[in-house]
Formats: sequence, structure tokens, C-alpha cells
Amino acid sequence: MSHFKISELSAIGYVVGLEGEKIRVNLHEGLQGRLASHREGISSVTQPGDLIGFDAGNILVVARVTDMAFVEADKAHKANVGTSDLSDIPLRQIIAYAIGFVKRDDEGYVFISEDWRLPALGSSAVPLTSDFLNIIYSIDKDDIDKAIELGLDSRTKSVKILASVDKLLTRHLAVLGSTGYGKSNFNALLTRKVVEKYPNSRIVIFDINGEYSQAFVGVPNVKHTILGENKGEEILPQPQNEGDLFSEEFYTYRKIPYQALGFSGLIKLLRPSDKTQLPALRNALSAINRTHFARRKIYLKNRNNETYQLYDDCRDTEQNKLSEWLDLLRKRHLERTDVWPPFRGLANLVAEFGCVAAERNGGSKRDAFGYSNVLPLVKIIQQLSEDIRFRSVVDLEGGADLADGGLHWEKAMKDEVDYFFGKEKGENNGWRVHIVNMKNLAQDHAPMLLSALLEMFAEVLFHRGQKKSYPTALLLEEAHHYLRDPYAEVDSQIKAYERLAKEGRKFKCSLIVSTQRPSELSPTVLAMCSNWFSLRLTNERDLQALRYAMESENEQILRQISGLPRGDAVAFGSAFNLPVRISISQAIPGPRSSDAVYSEEWK
Repeated sequence: MSHFKISELSAIGYVVGLEGEKIRVNLHEGLQGRLASHREGISSVTQPGDLIGFDAGNILVVARVTDMAFVEADKAHKANVGTSDLSDIPLRQIIAYAIGFVKRDDEGYVFISEDWRLPALGSSAVPLTSDFLNIIYSIDKDDIDKAIELGLDSRTKSVKILASVDKLLTRHLAVLGSTGYGKSNFNALLTRKVVEKYPNSRIVIFDINGEYSQAFVGVPNVKHTILGENKGEEILPQPQNEGDLFSEEFYTYRKIPYQALGFSGLIKLLRPSDKTQLPALRNALSAINRTHFARRKIYLKNRNNETYQLYDDCRDTEQNKLSEWLDLLRKRHLERTDVWPPFRGLANLVAEFGCVAAERNGGSKRDAFGYSNVLPLVKIIQQLSEDIRFRSVVDLEGGADLADGGLHWEKAMKDEVDYFFGKEKGENNGWRVHIVNMKNLAQDHAPMLLSALLEMFAEVLFHRGQKKSYPTALLLEEAHHYLRDPYAEVDSQIKAYERLAKEGRKFKCSLIVSTQRPSELSPTVLAMCSNWFSLRLTNERDLQALRYAMESENEQILRQISGLPRGDAVAFGSAFNLPVRISISQAIPGPRSSDAVYSEEWK
């Protein structure tokens, strides 16, 4: 081992068997019990998961310990150290599997993650110093300048775990763990370190529980939006100048105009059935720019200024003219409106498009059977229009200017995407982090509204194209609420989030998917993640979902996840040479997600 600077380390054992990829090692009897109590920079080899090295000539083979055992008495060492007494001392053996090797290069040493290099029989087994662990856990030299520190190796507490931002975010990142084990702390740590290192970063945080604003105090160019309406609260204006530091006192209330959700977002929101309701809704959305509103009446107007009122029921009034007017509406021969009608006007359009039926004499009428097919959709629109919780978050009144030229939906979506997700490349954005605080969102509205927001972003993002897209990371907290398994939905509901997962990287969009229930998440989204941070998970379904998404050689690492303490995580993926157990650093300041101290508050 003269090639390596570990001459001060004595061998702790020797290779006695190579069975396929399995390496069997006998430990010297003189070292029994010593490694665990005298670490002093040397890693332990006394527990499954520890790393051990083997002298293989010009390389150092690195293996991970999986099993330890005493062998039978007839294979025990005979101890005869300075005495005539002979006693049987049980022989300890360890089983390890090769995970790579360390070799010398022009600039020192480098770790190669290849598991096919094995030591020879009789090779010395040695513990690994912190220097060698740093080499093994380190990242490519070209990535050092791009790296952020995430924590320490859990076993030695002496090796810093670094990750390249490029390799961490380019292919999406999954952060998993049961509630209370440190997901929010890790998310805050990661995003804050990225922002502090990169002055032109752009991160959008879906802050479901309103806990992240505290974590970005003192960071420049942070925008904080509380989704909903201001009910008389006095607030300070947010900083406008480049470099102004963020404080929790700075935030803005904002309601989302319903028209900004766009075609796809509104379909996602209203969830129509495919055969009868979806065609009527598509016709209604297409006709919105030729629908007029006055004194709570929804009507159409032709070029002769003649009008025709639309109803959300199946009444007989002027029904003989309905087909004629709807035909003119489909052909775009009616007069345009210059303002958006209210959201409830969609119920009138859906009802009229859904209930019209031809008569034998060539005329038309409102048909009760046809109306019954679209009635559930009409009721959903009406209920949302009257739901005070929904109205407090989404602006349903209309009234905003409706852009001409057939781009009204595109214009409404672009304006809102510019605000929430950032402007296209080349335009001044004004912020680096946008905390979208969704604490006022009703639980039953959150899945459909958050999904609609992602639909809105995806449509604008893919329309911008690769050249105009700016690198953006989306931190999606509690993602199991709105990135659900698509097989549980109707086909028409899939799916911006799956397209973002599959193709988002081409358009410089990275997803940080954080969830406590990976089993309820879309398998497609999980499969598209190439980096994983798993804190403690105990539910078998969640562990099974993780098992399907990860590489097969990580199965042994998976077994550790159900027993991880708070703040520890198993990290693996393209940003790491090998799976590693990390003690995650504490985010300072951290998110507002600490546990209640019942003994203090109940005292």
C-alpha cells in the first residue's frame, strides 16, 4: 500500500473468500472491540453500512459492510499471547460488497464508482481515514466551484457532504420523509444555500402551510405572496430595489383571475366527463370572448346589435332561435366583448351548448335529457361561484380588459405566470425567490387549484421555448396533494405535472418534489427524479414506491430508511458517487415547522 498515505494504519483483517460479488473477511483477534471505541478519524467497520478498504496493489478497493458474524468454534483463532494457556477466541467475520475503488491521478486521488474490481485472496483489509472518506464522498473536481454543503456523513460526523447544483437540480429531486423528520428544514437549507451562492437564481416555493418566509429573512430579492384577499390588514410595501433584504413584514395579497388558469387549467379545475361535459365546456371556453355581461345577464350580440340572452337552465324562452345563435357563435360571426365576463357565465354557455337538440322539422330546442348530462358541470360552476372560500382566492368577477386578436387566454396566462413563476429570459424579473403562501387555501380546493396553476405554468413555459426559458426551480411542498397517480384520474386530466417531469429539463425547469406519501404520488414524476433524499419512512407502501423508482443496487440502503433518526437522510442519485447517509445541517434561520412543546404550553 505504498502508493497510498495510510502506512500508519495497520491491517484489521484479510480476505478469505470471494463468492461472486461477496467479499468475506476475517478480522484479526487482537483488534476485537477496539475499532468502535477508538475512532480518532478512522471509520468504524463494526456495523452494516460502514465502508472498508482493501489493498489491491495500485488501487484501494472500497466495499460496504453488510453482515457480521462469529464463525464456528472449530474455525476459531488460538490465542497464545505471552502465556502457556490456550483458549478458544471466536473468530469474527464480516461480509462486504465492492462499490468502487480509489486510484491515483495527476492531481492526487480519485474515486471511481465501479463494483467489478475485487481484491485478491489474502488482501489486507484496512479502515478508511477521513481523508479517504472525503475522496470517496467527494464530487468531481470540475464541480467543486458549483457545490453546496448539505451536511455531514452520519457515521463519522467528520466528512462534509457536498453536491453540485447542476447535478442536483438538472434531473429533478425528490425529498421524502414522514412528518416531523426534517423535510422542511432540508428544503429551506437547500434553497437558501443555492440563493446565497447564485445571485441570479430563480426559485418558486409552493408554501402550503405558510412556513418558509422565516427561512429567508435577510436574503435579498425575495418576494412573498399570500394567495387570497386582504381583509383590511395594513401591510408594508415589498422592497422594490435590487439588493433590498427580505423581512417577514413584507408580503402581498393576490387573487388569481379565473381567466389566467387558461383552457387546460379550467378543465383541470372543473373535471368534466369526457363524452358529454367536456365538449360543452370546450365550446364555452372558446366562446367566452363573444359573451357579453350586463345587469347580471349573459347574452350574445350580432353585428346588427340584436341580442340573445343565455340561461343556465332548460327553459322554453326563445329556444327556437338557440341553434341559430350558437351556430353563429361557433363560426365567430358575433360581436366580441372588450372585458372578461364573470366566471358564472360559463354555466350559461355550458348549459346552452349541452342541451340544444335538433327537431324533426329542422328547428332546434332545449332538450331536457341533454341538459341532464351537463347539469352536474353547471352545478359545479355555480357552487364555485358562490363558495366564499374559493372566491377569496380566485377572482371570479371578470371585468379585466380582454385582449383582442384571439390571444386573450394566452395573454391572461402569461401575465399571471410572469408574476408567479417569473418572466422569460432577457426580461427584468426583480426577484430571486418567490414564496407563494397558500395557507388560506381550503383543503378541498388545494389539489385542483394547485394542479391548475401547474397547467398554467406548463402551457406558457412550453410556448416560450428553450431559448426564452430561464432556469427555474419549483419547490413543491406536500406534493402528494396535487401530483397524484394519473391512473386514478380520467384520461383528459393528465397533465402538466407529468409533462414538466418528463420534458421540463429541456425548458430549464427543475422540480424539487417534497412529500410524506410517495405512494400517493404519480409514479411518472417519481421515476423522472434522478436524485433522492429520503428521511425516515415507515409505511410499507411508501417504501415500496421508493423501491420501484430507485436502482436495484440500492436495496440494502433502503433497509436503513425506516430507522433513520430525525434530521438524517439517505441520499443517492446522479449527484453522488454512491448512496450516503447524511446528518443534514440545520437551516439558520429555519422554517416555522418545529414541534409543539406540550410540556411547556400545558404547564
